[in-house]
Amino acid sequence: MLAADESLDSPTRLMVNPARILLLTGTAPGEPGVGGVILRDLVRIAGAEHCQCCWLAPRHGGQQPFLSELATTVHPRRYETGYRPFKGLGGEVISSLALQLLRPRMIRDACRTVETIAKAQRPDYILVVLESPAAIQVARAVHQRTGIPLRSIVWDDVDLFCRQGMFDRWTRARIERDFGRVLKASERVAVICENMQRDYRQHYGIESQILRHGIPSDPAVGTSDARSRDYCVIGFAGSVTAPDCLQSLVQALDQTNWQLNGSDVALRLVGARYLLDSRKPQRIEYFGWRTVTETRALLADCDVLYLPQSFEPESRKFSELSFPTKLSTYVAAGRPILLHAPHYASLTDVWSQFELGPACHDTDPTAVRHVLESALQSKSAKRWKSEVLRAHEEFLSVSRFEASVQRLIGV
Repeated sequence: MLAADESLDSPTRLMVNPARILLLTGTAPGEPGVGGVILRDLVRIAGAEHCQCCWLAPRHGGQQPFLSELATTVHPRRYETGYRPFKGLGGEVISSLALQLLRPRMIRDACRTVETIAKAQRPDYILVVLESPAAIQVARAVHQRTGIPLRSIVWDDVDLFCRQGMFDRWTRARIERDFGRVLKASERVAVICENMQRDYRQHYGIESQILRHGIPSDPAVGTSDARSRDYCVIGFAGSVTAPDCLQSLVQALDQTNWQLNGSDVALRLVGARYLLDSRKPQRIEYFGWRTVTETRALLADCDVLYLPQSFEPESRKFSELSFPTKLSTYVAAGRPILLHAPHYASLTDVWSQFELGPACHDTDPTAVRHVLESALQSKSAKRWKSEVLRAHEEFLSVSRFEASVQRLIGV
């Protein structure tokens, strides 16, 4: 959704005595996607000349660095998913034994790469992005071996990528243990939301700061209700982290043959990939992957934006501790936002501070339809847009992001 070479505003550089930073990450700064753009902007705030990066690249991913100004060493990572020859405890034991045999060598090789970079650069600290099992375990091992200070960034809780990797219970326990040890060893920790901050204080006994990306808004977008079409558009951008919610939304629209309040309705999708189960005629506008400027403009032309967090029991911790970064793009577009999330989700607290639009805390398609119908004919749209503007200025601005980066990387 965000372009690696796109620069809406030049990040502010305020460092008086810049640190030498060794960035350890499984997400390449500048790569397509939110994580790559956040790291791109972080590197530019810190000054690429003061940073070196060790990119633990996915084995089947691209192997070319995305930021030409950043000195980047690429080290491939492997064995990040569990393998089950068959179901049941026996298959889990075999998976555990295979990973115990294969992963240690991969971790050792990556550690040697990081230590070689550190020997030449002599960094003040290692800034590690804890978004993959490899990054977690390499950071833990390098810190033990070298004593180089750590600083950490957490976007998603370790529970998410352990589930995504389908690890056996023993491998998962080791990764979760190392995750906690890296957090406790870090002299500074940046997390994505207040829920995660509270949970980590209680669970790991650490203090942390909030680091959320900010995207500039365009004063020309989102200010007019005039549309060059005679139908309503519901906008959604980014990856699908709550497929149960998106399915509920589509079913709600199917109930009314994609009409609400007497008007035709289309669902506008902006992102790399979607899987939809179409059982009847639908109106879907798919724009694929777009730059942030294009995404913002496409969303600004929508009547309401759709922001879900999963209701699935196995995703409860993810919904509680995550913060969909697409909200930064949504508020920059200046349109009302429909929150579709359980009461315990992290964004429910945001909606209690900023009334960005309607909220639905039910997955029943009929309930979703009723909220949509009410939202599209509501007289609250002006107040919602005013709150969206306030949230952008007070909560998700570029200046707040830059200040948070400065607190994290400053010496």
